[in-house]
Amino acid sequence: MDNILFRTIGKLVDLIWVNILTLVCALPIITAGASFTAMNAVLIKMAADDSYSITRDFFQSFRESFKQATKVWGCILVILLICLYNFYLWQGGAMDNYGDLKIVSGVAIAAAVSFTFMVMNYMFFLFVRYENGIGQTVKNAVMLSFAFFPKSVGIVIMMVSPVVLMLLSDYFFWFWFLYGFAYPGYLIAKVMLSIFHKTEQMKGNIKNELE
Repeated sequence: MDNILFRTIGKLVDLIWVNILTLVCALPIITAGASFTAMNAVLIKMAADDSYSITRDFFQSFRESFKQATKVWGCILVILLICLYNFYLWQGGAMDNYGDLKIVSGVAIAAAVSFTFMVMNYMFFLFVRYENGIGQTVKNAVMLSFAFFPKSVGIVIMMVSPVVLMLLSDYFFWFWFLYGFAYPGYLIAKVMLSIFHKTEQMKGNIKNELE
């Protein structure tokens, strides 16, 4: 029962349950930030091969991070709604008479959404990993987004891929329902662990040099 096949099947089943919990707890929309943070709390343990209890760890993190995550999510939601409104205007032809500025504005909207997703991912994982205030967490998330920019771009691609696939084909709806948040989140957790380990090692080396 401990061979790689059964471990893989067990992890896939666990990801389904994580995804269902995340979807249910994110349905009120305003609680989505706490739900994503709770999901990350479970996924980062799974990615590190630590022991975990999905339901217990999920709801424990949901309760502990609710205030911080909800405040941050509210700000993110406002930014995304502004970007969505600008995209609606852009698609409706508001920039058709401005030549190349239409391309520039379209790229600017896409860049704003992508950067928001980057910072959002870092913030929700930082809430799980470290005990910092919202201001410091946002600052660290922005710094990490630039410091590990290629990985940050990969994180955004992994995050939006299930949505793109679902829009391209109805067959992927069930994939999104079963794994849409949890599976890319698990892959992102692997990347986040490598980033955190590297930054913690660098911080430790600097501390040793100062001592």
